[in-house]
Amino acid sequence: MSYPLIEFNNVFYQYPNTKIDTLKAVSFKINSGDYIAITGTSGSGKSTLLSILGLLNLPSQGQYTILGTNTADLTSDSIAAIKNRELGFIFQNFNLLNHLSVFDNVALPLSYNKSVPRKDYQKK
Repeated sequence: MSYPLIEFNNVFYQYPNTKIDTLKAVSFKINSGDYIAITGTSGSGKSTLLSILGLLNLPSQGQYTILGTNTADLTSDSIAAIKNRELGFIFQNFNLLNHLSVFDNVALPLSYNKSVPRKDYQKK
């Protein structure tokens, strides 16, 4: 079955304890092979959009489908598995753990993927 990699359908996002919609009625599809750019002025919702795309937050309203699955139907374990196996996320900040070496910081996500033995981290 062919479906978009990512689809937003009328997605809204409201930060907790506020009445302000940071995202309002956002709809788009991303298909395999597409190249996209997210641009906009400061405060336009780019970071919020990226946090939803990366499954750091879920929409307040509307439907976000990733790999053919509605994110509203995912458990926290399913979300963690998708983040570990399917998504790459580059943060604006380094978010490094001071007590780990550079290698160990980079390899940290691999430790959550039980199918990759520690001896194979360097290869990955």
